[in-house]
Amino acid sequence: MASSCFISALSPNRKRGVMAEKPVDPGCVSIALEDAVCNGASQDAPLLTTHLKKVENHITEAQRFSHLPKRPAVDIEFNDLSYSVSEGSCWKKRGYKTLLKCLSGKFCSRELIGIMGPSGAGKSTFMNILAGYRKTGMKGQILVNGQPRDLRTFRKMSCYIMQDDMLLPHLTVLEAMMVSVHLKLKERLEVKKELVTEILTALGLLDCSDTRTLSLSGGQRKRLAIALELVNNPPIMFFDEPTSGLDSASCFQVVSLMKSLAQGGRTIICTIHQPSAKLFEMFDKLFIVSQGQCIYKGIVPSLIPYLKGLGLHCPTYHNPADFIIEVASGEYGDLNPLLFKAVQDGMCTMAEKKNPSKGGDPSSWKSQSLTDAGPIESCTFAISSFVQFYILFRRTFISILRDMVLTHLRFMSHICIGVLIGLLYLNIGDEAEKVFNNTGCLFFSMLFLMFAALMPTVLTFPLEMSVFLREHLNYWYSLKAYYLAKTMADVPFQVICPIVYCSIVYWMTSQPPEASRFLLFASLATATALVAQSLGLLIGAASTSLQVATFVGPVTAIPVLLFSGFFVSFDTIPTYLQWSSYVSYVRYGFEGVILSIYGLDRKNLTCNTGFCPFKEPKKVLQVMDVQDSKLYMDFIVLGIFFIILRFLAYLVLRYKVKSER
Repeated sequence: MASSCFISALSPNRKRGVMAEKPVDPGCVSIALEDAVCNGASQDAPLLTTHLKKVENHITEAQRFSHLPKRPAVDIEFNDLSYSVSEGSCWKKRGYKTLLKCLSGKFCSRELIGIMGPSGAGKSTFMNILAGYRKTGMKGQILVNGQPRDLRTFRKMSCYIMQDDMLLPHLTVLEAMMVSVHLKLKERLEVKKELVTEILTALGLLDCSDTRTLSLSGGQRKRLAIALELVNNPPIMFFDEPTSGLDSASCFQVVSLMKSLAQGGRTIICTIHQPSAKLFEMFDKLFIVSQGQCIYKGIVPSLIPYLKGLGLHCPTYHNPADFIIEVASGEYGDLNPLLFKAVQDGMCTMAEKKNPSKGGDPSSWKSQSLTDAGPIESCTFAISSFVQFYILFRRTFISILRDMVLTHLRFMSHICIGVLIGLLYLNIGDEAEKVFNNTGCLFFSMLFLMFAALMPTVLTFPLEMSVFLREHLNYWYSLKAYYLAKTMADVPFQVICPIVYCSIVYWMTSQPPEASRFLLFASLATATALVAQSLGLLIGAASTSLQVATFVGPVTAIPVLLFSGFFVSFDTIPTYLQWSSYVSYVRYGFEGVILSIYGLDRKNLTCNTGFCPFKEPKKVLQVMDVQDSKLYMDFIVLGIFFIILRFLAYLVLRYKVKSER
C-alpha cells in the first residue's frame, strides 16, 4: 500500500486517548506497540516510536492504464424510481408489494458511490434496476448523460460484477483474460496481450496468471472478476457486495481498486453492508436506503452533520457506517419517517453545501482512460457471431477436456461397462437359443448410453447459469453463439464414447461380423445418445436449481424406457396410451438396433440344441413387432427429435434470460 504506517508505543493509561488523536500522516494508523508485537517483547520494555513504510502496491495505479480503449464518461440519473413485485403464485396473486419507493438522484463519473442499508432494505434490487437487470415492475425514469436509457446500449457501456464471483473453474487466469479480451475488443493480438499484461499487473494477478481460477483465493477471484470486465474499459461499473467474504486486507485492496477506477473517470456504484471506518471514508458519495426509501444521499463528510441536524448524535469513536445502519434498523426507535421527510425536504443537499468535499471538484480530476461525456455508442457486439462461436467453442472444449468428472470418468465408464457387458453376454450373438438374452444385451446398451449422455448434460446449464448470465448481460456475446458453442463442443465426446462402447460390446458378444451392421449399430447408439443429450440440455435449461435437474432427469427417463418396445410390445399397450410409444426416442433406437442385427436378410442363427424356434432371424423380428419397420425411418425420427429438443432448449434458455429481468 502506497502510504506510511505510523506506530506509536502507548502506555496503558494513554490507550483510551489515542482514538482522539489524529495520526501524523493521513495514510497512517496508530496502534499500541504491545498489540503489534503480540507478546513478542516484555511488558517493561521502553516505549518506542517506529515508522514502517508499506510496500508499493500496483492495485492503486489502476487509473493509469495506457492501452485501454477510449470511452465517453457516463452520468446516470434516476427520477421517482419505484419497483413492485406480485405476491402469491401466478394463478392466485394476492396483490403487489412495493420494494422501492420514489428514489431520485444522480451518480456522476469520477465518483465511488456506496449504496448502503440494513438487510432487506432494497440495496441489491435498487442496483439491479440501475444496471438494467430488472425491468418488469419498474416505474420512473432513468437517464444516461441526460438522455433516456436504451437498455441494449447501456449494457454495452456498463458491467455488473456479482457477489459470488462465478468463474469457470478449469481455465487459468490468463486464459480467462484472453477469452474476455477476444470477445470484447477488435484489436491486433499484440495490443490485446499488452492490455492483458497491463491489467493483470495493475491488479496484482500477474504472478498467478497460470493458476486455474479454482485455486484462487477470495480476494484474487474478486480482482479477476473485475479484470475480466475491465478489458473494454466500461464507463460505469456495478459491484454487488464486493467485500463480502473477504478479510480486511483484501477488502482494502478491492475498495482501493474501485476508488482508483473511479478516479480514472469511471462511475463506480456498489452495494456495501457495513464497511469499516477506514473503508467508509474512501467513498465519495453515499446513497442509504431503508424500507425501500432513501434516508440519506450525499458526500461522506456531510453524513454526521446531517444526522446531528436531525437530533441524531453519533457517539464519539463510533463508526458512522455502523451508526446509520443502527438508526435505519430501529435500534434508536422508528426514525425512518423522520429521515424520509428530511430527504424529501432537501436537507441532504443543504448539509452537503455546508460541508464541501475535501477532494475538491471531481471534474478537475484528470482521466487517461475516459473522455468527457460524448455521443452514445452503438449497441452491436465487437465481433461477429461466428467469431464469438469459435472463441466460446474453444473455451468450452478446453474446459471439457480438463474436467475429470464430465470427461475422464465418462470415458472410463464406457470402457468398463462395455467390458462388463461383453463378459456377461460373451459370444451369444449368433446362438438361436439365446435370442432374448441378446435382445436384453442390446436394450441395456441403449439404456446405458441414454443415461450416460443424459445425466452429465442435465447439470450443464445449472452449473454454469450464473457465469452465463453475468457474461451475457454484460454484453460479452449473444445467446445463440453461447448456446451453439456449449452444445456443439460436447458433441465430439458424445460421439466418441458410444463408439468406444459399441466397439467393445459388439465384437465380444459375437454379433454378425459385418462392417455394415456394426456401423449401423454404432450409428444408432450414437444417435440415441445425442437425443438423450439434447433432452438433458432441455431439462437443465428449464430447471430452477441443481436439485430439480438431478431429480427430473431420471424421472423423465422412466416413461421413455417403459414405452420403448422391450418391456411391452406395441400391440399390448392400451389404445389410449399407444401415442406414448411414438414420443419415446429409445423405441426408435432399440427398433433400429434390432433391425440392424436381425434384419437385412441375415442368415439363420446357430442352433446348439435340438429345437430352436428362433433359428430364423425373421421370427425374432415378428416377436419384437418390428418386421414392418423401416431402418431409415428410425434415423429420420431420431434426427427430428434431436433438432426439436435442441431448439426447445434454446427457447427455454432465451425465456429464462428474459425472465431474469
